[in-house]
Formats: sequence, C-alpha cells, structure tokens
Amino acid sequence: MAATPNIWLSQSEKELEKHFGDPSYFVAHIDGAKAVTLRQFYEEIADVLEFPVSGYNLDSLNDSLNDLQWLEDEKIVLYITNTDRWISKERDPIKLASILQILDATAEDWKWAESDELMDRKEFTIVLEYSTRIEQVAKTEGMAYGLLSERSNKSE
Repeated sequence: MAATPNIWLSQSEKELEKHFGDPSYFVAHIDGAKAVTLRQFYEEIADVLEFPVSGYNLDSLNDSLNDLQWLEDEKIVLYITNTDRWISKERDPIKLASILQILDATAEDWKWAESDELMDRKEFTIVLEYSTRIEQVAKTEGMAYGLLSERSNKSE
C-alpha cells in the first residue's frame, strides 16, 4: 500500500467540506491572493494558526508548525486557495517550493509524533486549491500529492 500523501489538491470548497467538514477539524484558510509575497504568507499563516510569536523566515515557520501546542484542536487542516497567485510575486520561484517542502515535512512529522507530557499529538493536513502551477511545482520537486476527490473517507 502506498504511503498517504501529505499534500492534497482540491477542486472545490464542496470537496473540502466532504472530507473535513466534521466539527472535529479546524480548517485554517489562507487566501493565496492575499499572500502573494513570502512576508504576506508569513503574516497570514501566523494569523490563521494563531502563532504566539513568529519571525518572518523559514526557520520560524518550521518551528511554529512543529509545535502548535497553543491550538486546542487536534485535527488541523491548512487550506490554501488561489494557489495560482500564492507566493507569485517572489523573484525566486524556489521560494514556493521551499514552503511546500516545509509543509510536506511538517505533516509527515506529525504523523509520527507521539503524545507525551509536554506535547499533544496533532493531525496536520495540507489542502491546496488545485492549480497547474502547484501541481507542476510538486512534480518538479518530486513531492507526493493526492487529489482530494480520490481520497478515501475512512480514517487514516
């Protein structure tokens, strides 16, 4: 059986609702049209995931995503729409790939995290609105992704 991808591409809000509409999921929505630069993305993600303190760099983003203990929710879905515009104003196209790699690695790390006295385990899922741009970056970077329409409704 193939490993479950960490990044899911969605065609619609209806599809997202079908898989993550249960109240046990906290869906943190970022509109990619409002996050066309890295700085804007850092500000948006810090806002929707309520980062307590965050710098505006990849290391701070990675550290915050691998903690999330300030969120009471155990099942967190990061949902990004308008991915054709998301981080599109950065001069270096590798910036988007770097963000996707961090998101992918974080979701994978949470799959293997164990709850302990200091840290509660979280389920962290990445759902991106489908765009050929996102699919191309994922393919170029060799990142596994799935189509939400093909995702099983069973618990993973």
